[in-house]
Amino acid sequence: MKIRRLLVAMLAGVVTAVGAPVAAQADDQDPPEVPATPGAWIAGIGGFVYNEPGLVDHQIRFGVLGWVDRHGTGHGVFRFRHARPDGSVASEGQAEVTCVSVVGDTALVTAVVPAGGSPMVNHVFAIKIIEGGPGRADQIETLQAGGDPNRPAKRYCIDTAPYNLSRYPVRPGGYAFGSAGR
Repeated sequence: MKIRRLLVAMLAGVVTAVGAPVAAQADDQDPPEVPATPGAWIAGIGGFVYNEPGLVDHQIRFGVLGWVDRHGTGHGVFRFRHARPDGSVASEGQAEVTCVSVVGDTALVTAVVPAGGSPMVNHVFAIKIIEGGPGRADQIETLQAGGDPNRPAKRYCIDTAPYNLSRYPVRPGGYAFGSAGR
């Protein structure tokens, strides 16, 4: 199944358990496929606070430990927690890292919730992290989709750039990432 179909529910304005709606692309194409970077890795934990309509003051936490082997296969774990402004938990669980791509000061991570990882089985997280540099917080963009009964077959990273998403400072916490060539 094309990733585009996985994104349809969210792109149409339906808020998934941990995501926010975004404007749909004008065409009906999949987002650009970004291959995994062999030797790439990412580790860290951090949070941010949504300010999107319907999600104002929702607290989001992501923890990730992921890497790509020499054959281009992603490995690792991605933990998530979404708390409402009153502190009640909207969703939490873990996903399997399927891709890590590192280019310059930007890391892309894609993860899919396996059976037993959360009630949101096959939910896809596409995360973009931009290094903040000395004295500045890392920045994060998220794109998520779910609801498909089949696990997505494609195991590439998804760049959030075409969707003009809100970018949030990561506080507290941060991420470290790199690759064999970095």
